[in-house]
Amino acid sequence: MRQVKSISILLALLFAITSCKNTIHKDSIVIKNADSNELIFILEMNTKNNVKAKIEDFTQYLSDFIVEREPSTIYGYYLSEDGKKVTLIERYNNSLDGIKHGEDFINGPNFQNFFKFFEIETFIVLGKASDEFKKFCSENGFVINYRESIGGYIRK
Repeated sequence: MRQVKSISILLALLFAITSCKNTIHKDSIVIKNADSNELIFILEMNTKNNVKAKIEDFTQYLSDFIVEREPSTIYGYYLSEDGKKVTLIERYNNSLDGIKHGEDFINGPNFQNFFKFFEIETFIVLGKASDEFKKFCSENGFVINYRESIGGYIRK
């Protein structure tokens, strides 16, 4: 009797797991990275010896500022344990959204303060950046390492 009960519990658990798996992904669309227009920015920066609490306050302010103005952007800051390095990750639907963000950043109220807190060491753009995007970045002094997809997918 105990063995039958154990098997019943195991089967119920297996059914629950497989049911959840199908539910989670049944409405998603899978797109090859190479077919996507999304751009991902990865910026590695040093904190110019600013105090950790001030960096955290400033990055939260910037995050709140962006979330109100760019509804499709994914945007996040990550601080190293020693407080000397920050990684900024941004994701845009396409090159035009990336240009719009850049224009708003350069012409907006946070540009000068950003560079009081951070020095960009590496700026990587992942995805198919348009020639227009590359021209915009070059003309505005951003030195970028561009990388195109050689595999992978995006689930939407």
